[in-house]
Amino acid sequence: MLTYRHQIMRNLKFGTLPRFTELQKKKNELLAGAGLTPYDIWAPAFGGLHHLVLEARFESMAAFEAEHLAQKKIEGMATLNAEQLECVIEGTAQDRLQRLGLPAR
Repeated sequence: MLTYRHQIMRNLKFGTLPRFTELQKKKNELLAGAGLTPYDIWAPAFGGLHHLVLEARFESMAAFEAEHLAQKKIEGMATLNAEQLECVIEGTAQDRLQRLGLPAR
């Protein structure tokens, strides 16, 4: 079965990890309350303490796109996104959407 993994990779300013994760927990509560997929929060095993990854899996590209559009309609989400961006080192934000698995032949 194919799945799609969305990763949001951020390099955070020194000392902002607690604030960023607090904001993500609030965003996850809003997502779950709207019946959408919350994001896991983790840090890679290499690099500095300021590297952070948010990750969620979706059953299809269409499911990802539908949730992405639905997120934009959640009241307060844009404010939380803006507050998180204040924690990010400028120019380091990256997002990645990967298809996992290959279709059966």
